[in-house]
Amino acid sequence: MARIWKEHAKQQRIAERTAAAKGADVEEERSEDLYDLSVRTTYEYDVVKCEDYIHDQDCWVRNMPEKIRLSNPRFVPT
Repeated sequence: MARIWKEHAKQQRIAERTAAAKGADVEEERSEDLYDLSVRTTYEYDVVKCEDYIHDQDCWVRNMPEKIRLSNPRFVPT
């Protein structure tokens, strides 16, 4: 992570110098090597037991997005 921050800071300095020399906006001078350094924490819960659970065979197939159904009619999520 430290390397990414270092590279990001370096790219930012280059963009700022180039923008100042051109009188342009810094955003226009950034290279393609941008890093999304925002922290994102996600949680995934696996339901292993639930009193309200009702088994519904082929529920996914009935509710599958049409785009997936057309591109791969035999698709079954795993």
